[in-house]
Amino acid sequence: MAICQVKVVHAQSVADNVTHLKLAVPAGCTWETGQFARIAMPAKDEPQWRCYSIASKGGSETLDFFIARVKGGAVSPRLCNLQAGDEVLLDTEMNGMLIESKLEKGGRDLWLISTGTGVAPFVAVVSDDAIMDKYERVFLVHGVRKWNETQYLQHVLKLQPKLRVMASVTRDPGAMIDVRIPDALESGLLEEVAGAKLDPKTSRVMLCGNPAMVKAVRAGMRSRGIVSPRNGEPGQLLAENFWL
Repeated sequence: MAICQVKVVHAQSVADNVTHLKLAVPAGCTWETGQFARIAMPAKDEPQWRCYSIASKGGSETLDFFIARVKGGAVSPRLCNLQAGDEVLLDTEMNGMLIESKLEKGGRDLWLISTGTGVAPFVAVVSDDAIMDKYERVFLVHGVRKWNETQYLQHVLKLQPKLRVMASVTRDPGAMIDVRIPDALESGLLEEVAGAKLDPKTSRVMLCGNPAMVKAVRAGMRSRGIVSPRNGEPGQLLAENFWL
């Protein structure tokens, strides 16, 4: 574990309960696109660490995060109140399951399925040309309750012809997908809106979000023959549980 104190380069509220933080990258710090890092506020006693997916691709000039403000939380409200020039603690030993190179080779479509701020690693993936160049089509699915919780993506995503962004909005009207992601998968609505089929030969899938979504979507993918790598066998799905 390598702990260092780093400066906040940029802090901006992008939704009712989400703050976009950009941190300076300390010397020698590296990460792979899709990983997460541990962050804490400086403290006299033992710091309270929280894990956040990195929203910037490996090698970027800043470490980007989307922080969801948890009402009554011990850490997230303080992180959301940070301003440029403030300092936080960063553990530079990054981890994570959402490393695209772990997927079975040969896919044509990449599905990035998320809820809430679990979209962060997929913002990084979409900005990484080395990953995007491997696929003909990329579907980014973002599950939220209200439009306000997903509209910030239009300002941070690297838009490109092969990328299709689809919001699953359950409490505001107007979304083409107006049910929870697992329900849209089960009913066929997800594939209908995307205009593409989920198939183990052509599809590669990454999941990041609340555990209930990840569990339900994994089960739905398994019924289609889309499974995670296991015991050295290749797989078409990678998943990370994200609580917010």
